[in-house]
Amino acid sequence: MLLDILLGVLTLLPVPGGGERRRARKLTAAVEAGQVVSFEGSAIGDRPYCRPTLGFLSVSRSTLAVAPTEEPGLNRRPVPLVHLELVRVRERAKTDPAAVRRYWQVAECRDRGEPVLFACSPAYMPLLTATLREPVATG
Repeated sequence: MLLDILLGVLTLLPVPGGGERRRARKLTAAVEAGQVVSFEGSAIGDRPYCRPTLGFLSVSRSTLAVAPTEEPGLNRRPVPLVHLELVRVRERAKTDPAAVRRYWQVAECRDRGEPVLFACSPAYMPLLTATLREPVATG
């Protein structure tokens, strides 16, 4: 009986990222409509667009950028997708820097041979990997 009560209480507790899934669905629809969307994330590595702190990733069907805020034009650093190769997506490791939150996933990439990590909530990872895998040609 005590176990039933405990399980009932646990089902009422908020799950980290619960609201993010709903927001991710809205952002996915916006990307499919050709818009640029932003979500919390980080880019870690030895490239000009990388930042050693938490920030925001802005994605569209054809672009990826890293910024310190969610505002679209404020100090954004574009990521050259043509040079980026997605290696794998994994869960956060203990050795990852603090700019990768505990429950986030990590997309390991190579930029002209140099390792780069992109990290964000699992709810937003499909948006990020879609941009990394199949950027739509512009022009």
